[in-house]
Amino acid sequence: MPQRSELRERDEQNKHIQRQWSEERDIHSEQQRLTEDTHRQPFYRKKKHQFWMGITALLMVLFTMFENTGSGRLKDVQSGIGKGMRAGVTLAAADDDIDMQPRDFNIEMKKGLTTSRLLIWDFAAEDGDVVTIKVNGSVLADNLGIFHEPAVLDIPIPSIVEIVGVKDGVGGITYGVKFPGGVVNNAYFNAAPVGSANVYTITGQ
Repeated sequence: MPQRSELRERDEQNKHIQRQWSEERDIHSEQQRLTEDTHRQPFYRKKKHQFWMGITALLMVLFTMFENTGSGRLKDVQSGIGKGMRAGVTLAAADDDIDMQPRDFNIEMKKGLTTSRLLIWDFAAEDGDVVTIKVNGSVLADNLGIFHEPAVLDIPIPSIVEIVGVKDGVGGITYGVKFPGGVVNNAYFNAAPVGSANVYTITGQ
């Protein structure tokens, strides 16, 4: 029959073997985890890189869309129409840089509108240009100086709007005008010789 000392020694040996086995199992698990992480990292880095590239591309597209719809260049409006351009946009540093012929426009407004606003501004240099605005033959704004900041006037729909050149600052009277609520979201760019008028026929639906 084994003595107590032998039993204790055997028990200690068993405990030691169990500890070794447990430590080896932990080491193996850690090595396996590190190996899996090593394989995952390039994948995660690739996905992260693709994510930020996608965000950057999206921001560039949105910025380009905003620029194309909000602003423009003088050569883009030689027809007098700035498609999608915002009110107050500046296209030239001086009136001398502009070769634009006076034009009349027909503007269709959205269904159900009975009034609109007229936004008028100087899209070149603020050089002292002055106009008079008539609606249906009556003066709405007399001797109105035009600046980069749009002046805002209320007009009825339908109506005939005339913008009459009164005073030429330098290089001709040039201006931009916009009628919010139009079927197409355009700005209109024009020249008004002193004593002459540009006519805008505003129609409803």
